[in-house]
Amino acid sequence: MEFIPIDRPSANNSYPVTAEHILSMCQRAFGSGVQVVSAREMSGGTFNRVFLVTLPEQQVILRIAPPPTAEVAWHEKQLMRREHHIQPFFATVAHLMPRTLLADFTHQVIDHDYVFQSFIAGERWEDIAESFTPEEAAPLWEQFGRITRSIHSTVGTAFGGPYPMAEFQTWSEKILDRFDRVMHAMVDEQLDMIDMQSVFAVVRGHTALLEVVKQPRLLHGDLWLFNILIQRNPAGAGPSIVGILDADRAGWGDPMADWTMFVLAMSASSEAQPFHNAFWRGYGEVEQTAGTAFRKAVYEAMHIGSAMTWAVRNHDDDTVERGKRDLRAVAMNLPKLLP
Repeated sequence: MEFIPIDRPSANNSYPVTAEHILSMCQRAFGSGVQVVSAREMSGGTFNRVFLVTLPEQQVILRIAPPPTAEVAWHEKQLMRREHHIQPFFATVAHLMPRTLLADFTHQVIDHDYVFQSFIAGERWEDIAESFTPEEAAPLWEQFGRITRSIHSTVGTAFGGPYPMAEFQTWSEKILDRFDRVMHAMVDEQLDMIDMQSVFAVVRGHTALLEVVKQPRLLHGDLWLFNILIQRNPAGAGPSIVGILDADRAGWGDPMADWTMFVLAMSASSEAQPFHNAFWRGYGEVEQTAGTAFRKAVYEAMHIGSAMTWAVRNHDDDTVERGKRDLRAVAMNLPKLLP
């Protein structure tokens, strides 16, 4: 077997994986007589280690989670198990998502959770976005909007989750819990808390504006160009989305709180406006209720806090500084958005 790992001595996902590990996992998944041609580690993963495994008659994806002893952020605990639990609810877009071939959480073969999934041929949109003309890109964004709306159309029975994450009967309980966890993480990373505490005080005093969200909806949690695969079609047909990856941060809540909506807002510019307009054409109208603008600002602060703690851990000073500016703006504007 040809074994091609990535040398990542200082990365978060630098735990050791050997050719012997790969072979043992393949034998568990496909039988003791399986022949493994190669296992090539794929770049781009920031949490799991991901290998493209070539067998005589197919290629499959092997994802290996950090060991149980790894120190991870609160929202990154047991991601693989959470994804496995919620995966069936993505039925409306299942044709675009990898199929799970084997999920092994026993730690009998290796002291990690791991899954084998079907391989989807395609290129990450983020890597090739600049190669598309505006005429090619607009239909992609519209398709992106339709896919996102399809995900958000799936209803659940509780907010938060999935197992083993906590579930809540009301949306305000989930949001208050999320803010509490984000604020603890910010304290751990020694970030200034004044603006986040100001936002939290307003949110805690106006939970009724969150209670208008009665129905939990499925949220992908990490759907953006880096988790979308594109296929270049024959001349005249244009490129299309063929894959959606990494639903391990999925959960249940208000669609406007999904990470996709946050990144859309944060990436708004005159250059991006035509593509964002195409996204919303695909997504469709969003119901406007009392406090819609207020809730959007609350979610923005929540995501900014998470992004800042991630940036500190990954030594991304630019994101930290931008987060400080954006959080200050939310803190100053939020009281003005109260209906």
